[in-house]
Amino acid sequence: RRILVTTDRISAFDCILGTIPFKGQVLNQMAMFWFEKTKDIIRNHVIAVPDPNVMVVHECEQLPLEFIVRGYITGVTKTSAWYNYERGVRDFCGNRLPEGLKKDQKFDRPILTPTTKLEKHDRPISRKEAIDEGLIDVRTFDEAADICLRLYQRGVELAAKRGLIFVDTKYELGRLDGKLVISDEINTPDSSRYWFADTYQELFKAGKDQRKLDKEYVREWLAAQGFL
Repeated sequence: RRILVTTDRISAFDCILGTIPFKGQVLNQMAMFWFEKTKDIIRNHVIAVPDPNVMVVHECEQLPLEFIVRGYITGVTKTSAWYNYERGVRDFCGNRLPEGLKKDQKFDRPILTPTTKLEKHDRPISRKEAIDEGLIDVRTFDEAADICLRLYQRGVELAAKRGLIFVDTKYELGRLDGKLVISDEINTPDSSRYWFADTYQELFKAGKDQRKLDKEYVREWLAAQGFL
């Protein structure tokens, strides 16, 4: 077993910036909400939640990749889709991106953009590269990819009922008793982006930033100060 304590610390670009009161409690309880809402898709690592900030979980053998599912092209970090697209990248993690996309535009269908997770800094990587580098085998990658796309779709559906757009998210999977399980956190504003649905079209057409409920405000401010 492993005991996870979700603190109130906030971080970005691999740096701890400070604390926000009750942040850990909110994230931990949100993660538990989503673990419950998705347990029919995949088993999760949770054993118990004995405290609002604490989760007791099964020790899992983590996959060496983070699986990022994106429904929209956005972001300011070096691993984000829009950052790379702005700089001329059209083959992003094995996904061929068409010309003429605008920031915050919806993809025709969600794309999967994995990154490495055992290196000092996350590195975007394609399915072929991950397999060729021996990080993961074909069967495990494809099974994980299918699970993550279904988890994302569940998030899209439930967020829409609350007037939100589930923009993108990061999933971490591991093995428990030989089978894949979802671990770490899931669909929280620390690992995901959420926009308000009622003003999306208006702001998108005007080329303005979306109203959001996530940590992107922090990343945007740091990026503006040169912390990339």
